[in-house]
Amino acid sequence: MATTQRVGAVAWPSFFAAGVATMVFFAIVDPVDLASITWPRLEISRELGYTIGFFLFWSCTLPACYVTSLLLRHTGCPRCEVRARAP
Repeated sequence: MATTQRVGAVAWPSFFAAGVATMVFFAIVDPVDLASITWPRLEISRELGYTIGFFLFWSCTLPACYVTSLLLRHTGCPRCEVRARAP
């Protein structure tokens, strides 16, 4: 598999999962309220809160997708190839 395909196979599912997690989280939590609780001295707009949240979720899902791709990588053992070809 080419490097570009490997990067896409890891980045796309993590991007999708981060998008879903962002929608679910911010359907419940308002980023402005969250900012006033966590950093009361900083003025964070709603859009910046959404952006920070998305990249936070993406940074959490990217390693998970990478580890999954490592676990699914073909090891090259002959027994695995025989099982894959068997009907």
